[in-house]
Amino acid sequence: MIELAFIKPFAYDDPETGDKIEVSVSDLYTKLSVNDREYFFVRENGAFDGAATTKHTGPILVYAAD
Repeated sequence: MIELAFIKPFAYDDPETGDKIEVSVSDLYTKLSVNDREYFFVRENGAFDGAATTKHTGPILVYAAD
């Protein structure tokens, strides 16, 4: 029987590389963040589900007037 480990959220600022690394957990995902990049893994089976960049380089449209 395989025992599962619980993932404990944490954050680490790597003094050697300057990278900011974080692990967080929601009901559906475990998220690994490295600087401005986020990687999502399905909690149920550990499958990689995609990635996103959180840093925006320009204006963000929040309301489109008709």
